[in-house]
Amino acid sequence: MVTQKNLIAIAVKENDELWGGHFGMAPFYKLYSYNGQLIERRENPFGVGHGKHKHHDNPKIILDLLNDCKVFIAKRIGKESNKKKLESKGVVTFIANETDPQLALCEYLKFEE
Repeated sequence: MVTQKNLIAIAVKENDELWGGHFGMAPFYKLYSYNGQLIERRENPFGVGHGKHKHHDNPKIILDLLNDCKVFIAKRIGKESNKKKLESKGVVTFIANETDPQLALCEYLKFEE
């Protein structure tokens, strides 16, 4: 089954502020539609607090977890090689300056205009 990539994933902490570490280690992701509607808050089983940190550096795991997302927004994405791997799979990566996910989403959408 092919999943349509039509959502935006924002890496967040437990308190829903933007996650400051690498995207793949975020404990949660807030998934938004392109019109700004919050669709879901998805837990990352490979993120902080799950004892599986060695897997966070594997882009395939995060791509599988967020297979319905076309855009990844975070404070940090990780190694440049992983960013290129994500982009080669059709994922747009965006480094946000904001700490509020809604403002980070607006920052990305303005950048894309």
